[in-house]
Amino acid sequence: MTHFATQHPIRTAALAALAAALTLTAAHAQQQPIQPTSQGPAQGSPQTPPQLTPPSTPQGAPMPQPTAPTTAPPPAQGAPTLFTTPDNTASVSVPAGWKATGGEGLITMSGAAPGEAALLGKVTGAHNAPYNPSAAGSDSTGLDMPYAADFKDKVGMLIERLQVNAGRPAPQGSVTSVTPIPVPSDLGQCGSFAGNMTDPSGNLAVTGALCVMPLENAGDFKTILILAQVPAAESATLPQLAQQIFASYNVPTAYLQTLLKPWDQTAGRPVVIMNPVSTQCFEMAVLHGAPQSQLPGACGGTAP
Repeated sequence: MTHFATQHPIRTAALAALAAALTLTAAHAQQQPIQPTSQGPAQGSPQTPPQLTPPSTPQGAPMPQPTAPTTAPPPAQGAPTLFTTPDNTASVSVPAGWKATGGEGLITMSGAAPGEAALLGKVTGAHNAPYNPSAAGSDSTGLDMPYAADFKDKVGMLIERLQVNAGRPAPQGSVTSVTPIPVPSDLGQCGSFAGNMTDPSGNLAVTGALCVMPLENAGDFKTILILAQVPAAESATLPQLAQQIFASYNVPTAYLQTLLKPWDQTAGRPVVIMNPVSTQCFEMAVLHGAPQSQLPGACGGTAP
C-alpha cells in the first residue's frame, strides 16, 4: 500500500484525514497545546483540525488556549465574510454559507454541504524514523516519518497519522497530481497536490499544499499543510474555490516567521525565527499560490 501514490490507489489511509479531519465543527476547533520539550515547538503532536485537535503555538512554550474560539456568522446576501481568529494570528475570507474557527495561526472551515471544508496552517512536527501510523513520533513530535520518503508518501503518512490519532476510519483515495513549488532551501520541500477520496460523507475532491521543512540535528522536522475539499459533484468548482480561500488566508508576518522557525530550539539560546525573505516566499508561493511570473527571483520566480 502506497502512502500517496500518483494516479493509483494510496495506502488504506493515504488521504485519511483529508475528509475525516475536515468534517469541521466549531466545537472541535478549540486549541489544545501540546506539551513541548526544551527543543520542540508547541505544535508538536498532530494537532488536528475539526474532530482532530488543532495545534498549539508553533515553537517554544505553548500559547494560552484561545478563549471560546468564535465562528464566522453567516454572510449576508451571499457576500463573503472576513473571519479573524480571536488571538489575531490569522484571517480568511469565508465564502457564503461557510463557517470558520481557529487560533494560533490555524483556521478550519466548513461549508453548508457535507464534505465542504478547508484547513489552513496545520503545523505538525515529525521525527526521521520508520513510520508507524498508530504511534506519536519521538521527541514529542506528531509522528515518525522517514525524511527520505517521496513527497507524495509524506503527504499520505502525515494525513493518515492525523486520522488515526483521531480514532477515525480511513477512506480510500488517489492522487491525480503533484506539482513542486520552488522555495528557498530553508523552507525545505514544498508542493501542491490534488486528489479524490471516499469517506462517510461520500466521494470527495481535494486540493492543497504541503511544505516539509529541512531535517534538523536531532532528526526532527516540521510540516505545514493547507487543503480544501468539496463533494465530487462540485469538483469543477474546487480549483477556483480553493484559490480564493488560500489567497485570502493571511498570517501577520511576525507570527508567520515564528510559525516557520526550526522545530529544534536549544534551551538558554535565542529563539531562531525564519528570515523575512523566506517568510515572504512561503506566503506568496505556498499559501497564496502565486505563479512564478509574480514571484521574485529569491522565491524561484521570474518577477523583478
